[in-house]
Amino acid sequence: MAGSGKHPVEQIHYDEITLQEYSLGQLLPEEDEIIRAHLATCATCRAHAEAVAAVARRVQRDLHNTLDNATPSARLNFDAIKAEWHKPPRRTSFLYRLQEIVPAGPAVILLSVLALVFLLFMPSSGTVALRSLELPGGYDGPPAIVAAGTDYGLVLIRLSENEVKPVARLAYLTRPRNIQFSTDGQWVAVGQGSTLHIIATQDETVHARIDITDGAGWAWSPDGAVLAYTDGWGRLALFEAAAQSSREMVPADEGAANVPIWSQDGSAIAYASGDSLWRLDPATGYRSELVRNPAPDSVLLVPAAWSTDGTVLLAWDQVAAARGASPALYRVDVLAHRLEQIPGSTLAQGDNLAWPLSTQERVLTAQDNRLVLVNVIDGQQQTVPAQIPRPAALDWAPNGAWAATIVPGAPGGEGLYLYAPQDGELKPVALPGDASEQDVIWAGPEHLFVIRQTDGGASELWSVPLTNGDDPARILTNARQPETGTLGGWQWDNVLAVRRLPAS
Repeated sequence: MAGSGKHPVEQIHYDEITLQEYSLGQLLPEEDEIIRAHLATCATCRAHAEAVAAVARRVQRDLHNTLDNATPSARLNFDAIKAEWHKPPRRTSFLYRLQEIVPAGPAVILLSVLALVFLLFMPSSGTVALRSLELPGGYDGPPAIVAAGTDYGLVLIRLSENEVKPVARLAYLTRPRNIQFSTDGQWVAVGQGSTLHIIATQDETVHARIDITDGAGWAWSPDGAVLAYTDGWGRLALFEAAAQSSREMVPADEGAANVPIWSQDGSAIAYASGDSLWRLDPATGYRSELVRNPAPDSVLLVPAAWSTDGTVLLAWDQVAAARGASPALYRVDVLAHRLEQIPGSTLAQGDNLAWPLSTQERVLTAQDNRLVLVNVIDGQQQTVPAQIPRPAALDWAPNGAWAATIVPGAPGGEGLYLYAPQDGELKPVALPGDASEQDVIWAGPEHLFVIRQTDGGASELWSVPLTNGDDPARILTNARQPETGTLGGWQWDNVLAVRRLPAS
């Protein structure tokens, strides 16, 4: 494994058995990809692998030569076979003819037949993956694209009127991370191991790969044309999907890290670097320091969201989340370059906030065992009624008037609620009781996508209409279960992602 130059790492080598399995095509796709990348830089392992491959080629060549030069045995009598062929059908079965052609015992013949049947009728891994997801035949919700992680790779599914259509199975993505669709659904960005994959959803052969390491993060621009990413080594770059090219915006020695956050109009990107928060103009490359970390030894500020007008940046303390504590929130006055801590704390889920900022500039906080909505522009606070429980996950409607919330520990089918801050109304949304609610995503003003889990641990995606009287419907099941992230919370964007598409 090669170092960066500043911090060299001792070269490692794979053992003989692993290299043999690689050369013979016996590894899983993700293992194969890792070793292929290693061989590109390691001459020792490459030589061992090539030696094994050469032996395999020689054995194959010798076998072919032997078969080509072989002559039939004297015991093989085509006249007898011809005679048997014209006997009644009972004697012309494939098993009988095989026994005449290959003078072997019944056990060998039976095994040969079973092997042939297995090869002919065994479903492909793609078929198995789609069958396990149990996709329905129809769909009544808004157009959308879905990514579901399975043991057979990442499956992309397009939802349209009366149709649920699988469009791709990316077999090599068996351990995806941070699945992010562009706003128009034309692209998906997903990490795995040391690679960031950027793939066209309508043509998976259009595929860019970018080297990354721990701490990398990425986000699509509001128009879906550009992906901003940090690579984990301190570099921040922009990948332009149409041109399939990257341009560096922040060099590695400046230490840009974590997820870059786009402003709502795409004119600015906020990112963390060293002990400061920065603003980048993606058009000109100009960058300016917004604020410095007030306590660099104990607090790590990372950006979360911009206000609508771009004058305020919401940030949070990632160190507290990594320690298992409830992180604090901060308000950054972009024009005055001033930092102010917001009263209370928030809830983190992986690299993101479980309680995001609404389009009405309000964010949920926990203060002294009560929930409070804080306006990040003017600081006004609104206490949430006591009967409304602390949510495990929350998403705001596009107009910010309603919040869809998940109540932790609720019985199956009873964990989804809608909350209207303007009048304190709490409205339950009933679902079938055979699974528990885990996460929720708004898909327009009148529709939700809900992630659920069955008692057996299967991860499911449900379509939940709010106004037209239709019943909730399951879209898929048996997706992978996510792992708990290092910063707390199940990271559902590692196994399930959904993006509403513009109406065609």
